[in-house]
Amino acid sequence: MPRRRRRFGSIRKLPSGRFQARFKDHAGDEHTASETFASKGDADRYLAAVETDLGRGVWLDPRKSEITFAVWMGRYLRESTHKRATTLARDKSVLETHFAPILGGHPMGTITKLDVRRTVDRMKDRGLAASTVRTNYGVLKALFAAAVEAEILGTSPCGKLRQAAPPYKAKRMCSEEELERLAAAMPAQYGVIVYVAGVLGLRWSEVAGLRVGAIDFLRKRMSVVETIAEVEGRLIAAPVKSKASRRTFSVPPSIIEMLSRHLAAAGQHDASAYVFGSPGGGPLRYTTFRNRVWRPAVGRAGLDGLVIHALRHTAAGLMRQQGVPVSTIAKRLGHSSEQVTATIYGWVPEALDEAAADALEGLFAARNGTPMARPKDS
Repeated sequence: MPRRRRRFGSIRKLPSGRFQARFKDHAGDEHTASETFASKGDADRYLAAVETDLGRGVWLDPRKSEITFAVWMGRYLRESTHKRATTLARDKSVLETHFAPILGGHPMGTITKLDVRRTVDRMKDRGLAASTVRTNYGVLKALFAAAVEAEILGTSPCGKLRQAAPPYKAKRMCSEEELERLAAAMPAQYGVIVYVAGVLGLRWSEVAGLRVGAIDFLRKRMSVVETIAEVEGRLIAAPVKSKASRRTFSVPPSIIEMLSRHLAAAGQHDASAYVFGSPGGGPLRYTTFRNRVWRPAVGRAGLDGLVIHALRHTAAGLMRQQGVPVSTIAKRLGHSSEQVTATIYGWVPEALDEAAADALEGLFAARNGTPMARPKDS
């Protein structure tokens, strides 16, 4: 006679007449089903499903999902020690501002796709740009992905964010004459920043983190290896954000000469010193520089509304105008791939567009010495 298989878990009848199921997980911890059942058969089927999930390694302790969004958010941020300080500060701000007020008191296991959708709609209703909504949603998605990895949730309520494509907005850039005008309008000790950002394409954090030892004056080369970022009012020095951002490239001789004169005037030759330091000797603070130096200079140069990051767009545009390959532009700007560069700076500068029209006109002029012949009227 075949041996009867031992029942998984146990079932008992409650005074109410309903049935309660209990079982032990692989660690030997005992669990009671959060619901009771109308019949013993229903309780049996529940235990069979749990046993199957345990065998497949997909069973999750439902008690874990009772942790609230706010509590998990705090734990998630505390354990995100692998992130850069600037990224962690951004994540904290995004979660506290846009998601905790709506989801904070909800147990993680009760948050639905509809709940998530409402948080996205709320950001849109507040007038946030589509790119900002997408970035903020990415922060929320990462939080829920971490909850799945921690076996708090079986699946994430965050799906693919569906948004209408934002309207194309051309990047503002400066002409060579405007760069020279802006540099002349800056205080003497900061004028060369316009060329370091507007010709070499350094990000502001890279400009602020540039040290004297990163410039090879003899070989006319510069290495970008460090940044300065402002996090909750504190200035933090850190390596550049990615492998691609860590780069070394050639510098035009005229800019090398500007940098040499700048350091000589400052009497600064220590390799560890910042090329563009604050009056107190430390690194530059973005908000202070923007308000006290940048904006007044932009006004004097007649370039109202120009933001500092536009200089990076300018560097990309100038290289495009000179026919520099996208692969080279990507390396000089510190992008992870040519595709990133093409996506951000795929637009065609007006001067390059006009040159293309002139070249096409020249094809026909070269054939017969005259412009394109007009077609006969039909």
